[in-house]
Amino acid sequence: MAIRKRARLEEISAASMSDLAFLLLVFFMVASVFYVKEGLLTTLPKKDSSPKLVLRKNVYYFKILENEVIVSNVELGNKKYKDLKEFEDNLKEIEIPNINEKFAVLSATNTKIQNVVSVLGAVKSKGFKNITIQKFVQ
Repeated sequence: MAIRKRARLEEISAASMSDLAFLLLVFFMVASVFYVKEGLLTTLPKKDSSPKLVLRKNVYYFKILENEVIVSNVELGNKKYKDLKEFEDNLKEIEIPNINEKFAVLSATNTKIQNVVSVLGAVKSKGFKNITIQKFVQ
C-alpha cells in the first residue's frame, strides 16, 4: 500500500499588499473631486479686544422663534413677522441710519439652524457689520 503525500499548497506572498493598498489610496485621492461649499464670512473679535459699551438705541434684537422673527429696538419698537420670507422682504424696507454704527443681536430657540442662517444672511445683506449670536433669553 502506497502512502500518499499531501500536495503542498503554494502561499500567496502578502508583501506587496501594502504597496497595492497605498497605490489605491493615492489613486482615489487624486481622482476624486472635492466640492467647496460657500459659507458665511464672519469676523471674529481679536484676542486682546475688550467689550464695547453701546447705547441701547444702537442695538437691534432679532429673536427667532421657530419660523417667526421678532425685531425689537428702542426707537423702532417690536415688530413680529410670521415667516422668514415676510421678515426678509420687510427688512429691506426698514430704514436704519448709520447702519455701520449699529449692532445686531440674534437669539434663537426651538428653531432649525437653517432659519438662523437665513436670518443671519438677511441681516448681513442689510448692512450690519457688528453681529452677535447668543442663546435665547426671555
